[in-house]
Amino acid sequence: MTVETVDTDAVSSTQGVSDVRPYGEDHLADRYMFLKEYDLLDIDHGHFWYKLSWHGVHVEFPSRVHHYEPNLYEHQTRDYLLSLPPNVLEEAFTALRDAPAYRLCHGDHCFDLEWDDEVQRHLHVYYERSDEGREKDRRAREEHMQRHVAQYETNRQFPSKRLNAELEHLIAQRDKARQAVEAWDRLIAQCQERMAHDEILHRGHAPHVTRAAS
Repeated sequence: MTVETVDTDAVSSTQGVSDVRPYGEDHLADRYMFLKEYDLLDIDHGHFWYKLSWHGVHVEFPSRVHHYEPNLYEHQTRDYLLSLPPNVLEEAFTALRDAPAYRLCHGDHCFDLEWDDEVQRHLHVYYERSDEGREKDRRAREEHMQRHVAQYETNRQFPSKRLNAELEHLIAQRDKARQAVEAWDRLIAQCQERMAHDEILHRGHAPHVTRAAS
C-alpha cells in the first residue's frame, strides 16, 4: 500500500505547477475531462471542492490520512493531474478499465488511481511526489538555502539594526539622565543660595542683639 505524502511534500513542491492553470477548454477536451466544482447536492457531502469528470467518470482527490475531511491539497493534486500529457492519461484510463487500481508516474508526479463503489462507481486519485520530483525538490531547497546564505552575508547591515537601535535607546536614556542631573544641580545650587542668605542674615543681626542685652 502506498503511503501518501501529499500533506508534507506537496507544499514544498509548488514550483512544479505552472503559473497558468491548465483550465482551457481545448486542454480539457484533449483529455476527455471537464471540471466539477463544489456542489452542495453532490454525493461527497462537501468533502471535496475540486473534482472533475474523466470519460464520464466522477473523479475525487481525497487524502489517505484524513479521508473523511476536506483535503487541503486537492486543488493542487487536480492541477498536477491536468498537467499530464493526453497520451499518458489515456494509457492510465485504459488500464483502469480492467483493474481495481493503477499507479501512474510521470515526471515529478505519481498518482494512485483507485475505483470506489460507494453510492456509485467513481474514481479516487491519491498523489505523492515521484523520486524525480523529490530530487528536484531537494535541489531546489538547497539552492534556496545557498541563495539565502549568500544574500545574508552580502546584504546584511553592519552593525546590525538591532545594535543600532540599542545604541539609540542608550543615548536617549543618557540624555534623559543628563537632564535629570542638571535639574538636581539647579535645586542644589538654589538650596546653597538660601543657606548663604540665611548665614548673612544671622551674622548681621547677632552683634545688635548682643549690645541690646548689655
